[in-house]
Amino acid sequence: MAADELTFARAGDAPSRGASNAARQTVPPSSIARAWGRLVLLIWQRQVRAPWLVWVSIGLLALSALLVYITTINNRWTMGHWRVPRRGPTLAQQLDLATALGQVPWSESARGLHFAALGAWTTLTFRTSGLAIFSTFIVFALFTTFLLPLWTLSFAAEALGREREGQTLIWMVVRPIPRPAIYVAAYIAVLPWCLGFNLGGLSLLCWLGGDPGRRALALYWPAALLGTLAFAALFHLFAATFRRAGVVALLYAFFLETVAGNMPGLFKRLSLSFYTRCLMFDAGSTFGIGPDRPWIFRPVDGATAAWVLALATVTLLAVGMVVFTRSEYLDVK
Repeated sequence: MAADELTFARAGDAPSRGASNAARQTVPPSSIARAWGRLVLLIWQRQVRAPWLVWVSIGLLALSALLVYITTINNRWTMGHWRVPRRGPTLAQQLDLATALGQVPWSESARGLHFAALGAWTTLTFRTSGLAIFSTFIVFALFTTFLLPLWTLSFAAEALGREREGQTLIWMVVRPIPRPAIYVAAYIAVLPWCLGFNLGGLSLLCWLGGDPGRRALALYWPAALLGTLAFAALFHLFAATFRRAGVVALLYAFFLETVAGNMPGLFKRLSLSFYTRCLMFDAGSTFGIGPDRPWIFRPVDGATAAWVLALATVTLLAVGMVVFTRSEYLDVK
């Protein structure tokens, strides 16, 4: 460690902007670029030492995967096990009976009408319903509103938060790198972890879900990608603003994203998961997939949702750079 770094570390205070600017003026731009790249690599490598939030996320992924697997092997993704009426035969049994009626020696026109109706019923009961049920319970209710924010904050809230907790943030700010560049470097470093966990977790759940899950993955992965970018920018801002960023991010994810995001009214439009779900509803509209009560949920169209998520990502990053630049972080011991 250089002499000036030791001085700052012993003083326990963040270096002044004047000292940082003076240090940068003596370093060529090429060296600053190399130092920035090394900083990105270092922060990325530090995420390997998983904090407790990551272990919680891994446990939730395992439980969710087990739930999906059990549902799949019991063939519960379709409407075949539904009973209409409640104590009557299942729809699968009724479909078998309707198929047997096709052997009755009807006229050719009656037989053609019968098999046309039977084909439509089969598609609705065993194919379209599978995608709709998997989307509603796994993608919309479980993944988008609960797992996606939690998995993202497990990494995004730790990039700067762990440096503050470990008293190593001083090492980052004394580098001859502009503070906005340090902030962006930390965001870029944790982004592969966030995307890998979210898209990888969604892919695992969809793969275990069989045919409905694989069709759902093809429809919803772009929305999961944009949602991850926005959530990562938000929780990265929390890390630059709050001392206990992980706790604050958990409270936000539970109350605003999980609870308030599913309440009636327009308050849910303040949550990022609302626009992620709207983008998913737009992708699934071809198959008749949408909110259960659209007059209460009031979704926006897919293009608007995509623009909101993209603008939210850029805006949150810009605000975070300003906060990180103006903060002295005097809580470092």
